[in-house]
Amino acid sequence: MFSNEGKRMQGSDERGRSPIVDGIEAIAVVGLCAAERRRYAMGLARERGHVFVPAEQTEQGIEAIDRLVELVGMTSGVHGFVLEYGEDTDCAEIIGALSAPDTRAVLTDLVCVLDLACLHSDLDSDVRAGTLVAQIEFASTLALLSPDAADSVGAEAAIGLIAHLAPEAERFLLRDGAVHEPVCWQFGHRPPAAGWTAILNSEFRPPARSGGVRACRFEQARPFHPRRLRAVLSAALGEGCWGRIVRSAGFAKLASRPYVTAHWDQAGTLLTFSPLTADPLPGAELLALGQDLAFIGFDLDEAGLCEALDRAVLTDAEFLAGPMSWLEYHDEFPVWDSVHRG
Repeated sequence: MFSNEGKRMQGSDERGRSPIVDGIEAIAVVGLCAAERRRYAMGLARERGHVFVPAEQTEQGIEAIDRLVELVGMTSGVHGFVLEYGEDTDCAEIIGALSAPDTRAVLTDLVCVLDLACLHSDLDSDVRAGTLVAQIEFASTLALLSPDAADSVGAEAAIGLIAHLAPEAERFLLRDGAVHEPVCWQFGHRPPAAGWTAILNSEFRPPARSGGVRACRFEQARPFHPRRLRAVLSAALGEGCWGRIVRSAGFAKLASRPYVTAHWDQAGTLLTFSPLTADPLPGAELLALGQDLAFIGFDLDEAGLCEALDRAVLTDAEFLAGPMSWLEYHDEFPVWDSVHRG
């Protein structure tokens, strides 16, 4: 359906949204393509009657934004602010700063301006992939610049991937300088749920048209053997043996680090393990916590991938040998740091 706001695409349900804004409305705009991001942010501010704040000012921090709110917030005809942020800005920090109880600017919409023609090349970049995925997953609105009309297959694949990464975000195909309809998300309550969290919570509903994108979940109570996991990662991320894995995330445990549960966070070819909890004492909880991972990618071979991951966990004999034996396994993974594959 087309309107003067552009083409509105299927979005999510109304959870997390409210028509009431208690404070001065702030719309944050992010995106890796600086020219397109600024152009859209300025057009959005003009259309809504908001004050446009460029990235050069927002990078000075929330204090600068609060001062600006105090200066012009009560000006007649000013209804809010459109805040442009640079490509290196952490979206979680934006949400935290603009959801704090002591700020007058209330975040109602986090817009990610995304050029679909650049999506695949950005995902292939170790430098840009993680930032791009984070911007998509935190966004309440995805303003999509469509590639050439002749590349309908590429556009469908890109939109299918975005729908998997950010199932709750509103999605709009932009046309002729139009801007999207107002969105009011209660970020103080919670940000939009990323696709991987919906998969792990058994709440993910695949879009009707996925463009070859698929998602799967891997669950296993046993910890990974570090050497065998490393081999699987090399085949999966470096060689694409079971399809092109764009995004995977969840919770994992290495047998060689049996008392720590890690957050598994992968975008493109970069995988990061971050420690979440340390079990204070060996016991039943140690053995109960294993793997719970979500995978999103193109043409995923779910059966093949899960079978390979199953082979990477401890065998019966290894498992029965116990944690003291596991600590002796050769572990080439960095100490909770980034692991590059491919």
